[in-house]
Amino acid sequence: MAEAATKKQIVFDDDVLEKIAGKTAHEVDGVLSLSGGLMDNLSTQIRGDRPEHGVSADVNEDDQTVDLELDGTLEYGRDANDIFDKLSRKIIAAVRSMTGYKVTSIKLHVKDLLTPEEWQAQQKDDSSNDKKKD
Repeated sequence: MAEAATKKQIVFDDDVLEKIAGKTAHEVDGVLSLSGGLMDNLSTQIRGDRPEHGVSADVNEDDQTVDLELDGTLEYGRDANDIFDKLSRKIIAAVRSMTGYKVTSIKLHVKDLLTPEEWQAQQKDDSSNDKKKD
């Protein structure tokens, strides 16, 4: 008597795939930050820093594929195409190894280019403004 096969399925929320892409993007040299639109900025202020901030995922559960879009600030003076190539390779590998899903497209919207000094100054200003709000 043969045992009936157990149907198994694992499904990942969009937020999980966005988190993987966001955390991985922050590991890439030349990516200073990811940033979303107005609603994403407001929700980040309410709920705190989120690694998926600036990332959106369109997931096809049946095919186990995902299309990703990122909004980011890159380091001024660096080769943006080189940064994007490294970013893409790392995200594709991370998503595949953690979920088994295949990344079918990645789009990066470069919102700004800043020197490391400009970015540090901006972070300091943002931190000062956050303390004033408290």
